[in-house]
Amino acid sequence: MRFIVVVLAAIAIAFATPVAQSGSAAGHYVLEGMMEVGSELLLKPDGQFEFMLAYGAADYWAKGSWHADKDTVILNSAGKKEEPFRFVRSEPGTAGRIRVSVIGKNGRGVPHIRVTLHAESGESEATTDNEGAAVFEDVAKPRAVSFEVRVYQVEAGPFDINPAHKDIYFEINGDAIQQVLFTDERLAIDGNTLVMTHWGEDRPMRYGKQ
Repeated sequence: MRFIVVVLAAIAIAFATPVAQSGSAAGHYVLEGMMEVGSELLLKPDGQFEFMLAYGAADYWAKGSWHADKDTVILNSAGKKEEPFRFVRSEPGTAGRIRVSVIGKNGRGVPHIRVTLHAESGESEATTDNEGAAVFEDVAKPRAVSFEVRVYQVEAGPFDINPAHKDIYFEINGDAIQQVLFTDERLAIDGNTLVMTHWGEDRPMRYGKQ
């Protein structure tokens, strides 16, 4: 009987160990020792995480699940890869100019998006204004447009357009640009610090537990 009790106790401890590890890793972590970069990681006791990173004018985020595995914490984002821009519609518009509008999911125009108009005669560039419109001189046989969000180093396109239409509308997907998609991202546990190498083994990011 004593032997059976000891065995059962050992089994209980073995199954309890991962929970204890997860519980000890849970907490609020803040990036340390990096200039011009702010970042935080929240590991919730229920196995969910929230992540944010700000670098210059660019803001990134992630949400999903986490678990501890020996001396590492593993992150998996809940989102999926999506395209940053999608074509919405085009209209005949007004002769004499071509207007490419970029709108957010809230229906408002998005400024500071670099737009390139591709035509038979060559390429021309313009930046969206506060109403989200990039206006070009009318050209013969326009065939496509492409986009650049410089602050996030995102490029998209070219997208084919109707050469007879002068008003063209696209929607920008902010989540596709700002969301970080972690897939089995392993953070090394170093005492009360987590070490992330998502952006390169030569650029480890150390997060101290608060």
